[in-house]
Amino acid sequence: GYIEAVADIAQTIDKSVDFLAWELHPALLQHAGLATAIQNYAAQWSQHSGIAARLLTTGFDDIRFAPNAETNLYRIVQEALNNTHKHARAESVEILLTQRAGDVVLIIEDDGRGFSLKGKKTHLKGLGLTGMKERAALIGATLDIESSPGKGTSIHVRLPTKTKKKRNVIKAASATNWG
Repeated sequence: GYIEAVADIAQTIDKSVDFLAWELHPALLQHAGLATAIQNYAAQWSQHSGIAARLLTTGFDDIRFAPNAETNLYRIVQEALNNTHKHARAESVEILLTQRAGDVVLIIEDDGRGFSLKGKKTHLKGLGLTGMKERAALIGATLDIESSPGKGTSIHVRLPTKTKKKRNVIKAASATNWG
């Protein structure tokens, strides 16, 4: 009856609030690093959204980056998965985190309905993609979006870890850089 329906709604809200609170405080990111935090987030998100998510990583076992780089890459993953959940009608998502030619490469790819990049401005705003591009720019990364109707969407982030003079830019001196 009515009471049960209200109790169900309350429980759903409670779960959503728990998920949001947890989503906003990636304590694991601070302690365990980017790959572990994304892995954990993807598992929780998958449970919450009902969409299969899988993370493939190579060469990220003990590497730590500057906190702002890690945080922004993590937030880009959150935003991308949020979009997938809200808009894509996807069945699965693959996240790839790897190092290529000294760059950190992050790819988030879904098998959802995709969209046309022709009416680009409206889509970018509506999908929070502008915010993701801004986050990438903050840490000196590039973010590209590939999508077309019926073909899913993939987001490519490339973060150079060295300047032209071969100086390390974002590698943290130690895991204690989190202050």
